[in-house]
Amino acid sequence: MSTFHNMHNNCAVEINDTQSFLNKEIHAYRSIWRAVITQSLMDASSNSKKLFAKKQKVVALKWLLDEKNNDEFKAVCHLADLDYEKILKQVKMALKGGCRWRNNKSA
Repeated sequence: MSTFHNMHNNCAVEINDTQSFLNKEIHAYRSIWRAVITQSLMDASSNSKKLFAKKQKVVALKWLLDEKNNDEFKAVCHLADLDYEKILKQVKMALKGGCRWRNNKSA
């Protein structure tokens, strides 16, 4: 095999390794931003009596639902690779339904 073919094959392997690494990085970043949305929904649906939790609930509800000042939420949806309009509808439905995270086993 010629030197050119060896170089070409080595470059192809390096490109594949780099692409694999980048795909893992992208997935990790998306997961982090999706966790931000999940945490906000959990905060917004909290029924805690603690003052801090009550304040976080107000902040989360405003962040999720204030459609006039939603640039940050839209940006997070974009970074999470999620459609803002679809997520907003799902958030509203979840909040309306009480954000049940687990099935009620006693029912």
